[in-house]
Amino acid sequence: MPERLPAAIDPDKVNHNTMKTISHWTPAAFCAFISLLALGMQIGSDSGAWKPAFYCFLPMCFFFAGAVTFRMHREIRDLQEQVAELRKSG
Repeated sequence: MPERLPAAIDPDKVNHNTMKTISHWTPAAFCAFISLLALGMQIGSDSGAWKPAFYCFLPMCFFFAGAVTFRMHREIRDLQEQVAELRKSG
């Protein structure tokens, strides 16, 4: 039977951990992207046509950040419940 790879080089674990880390930074990257886009539009022209799009997408930044925070709190709550169950049974 083939030996299992250590967790440090196991492709399944590395991919999952990498995706989890990336998902936590997605809201910040999105906010930075639309901010840089708005800054570039402001420098490029004085028409002000970029403002409605910027202000319409701004709430999405808060939604994305809130969704990631909510998911992290849910994971913490689940882990705390598991620890409490282990303490009761042990």
